[in-house]
Amino acid sequence: MARMTVRLPDSLHEVLSSRAEAEGVSMNQFVVYALSQVAALDSLRRQTEQFEALRNRESEQDAEAALKEILAERG
Repeated sequence: MARMTVRLPDSLHEVLSSRAEAEGVSMNQFVVYALSQVAALDSLRRQTEQFEALRNRESEQDAEAALKEILAERG
């Protein structure tokens, strides 16, 4: 597992610490969860853009096939 040291403002540290405490997890767990959510949303955004580009470029049948391929990659 990788380690990362991050410098952040005291105010942000306080917010993260409070949120982690409210969730009943360590601040490390909370930050990993939050970053995971951002990564997942970014992946979903890219896939949506790819699908829309295909939909605008290809026939409906080809777009359906491309969608199935994208969904298969998500596993």
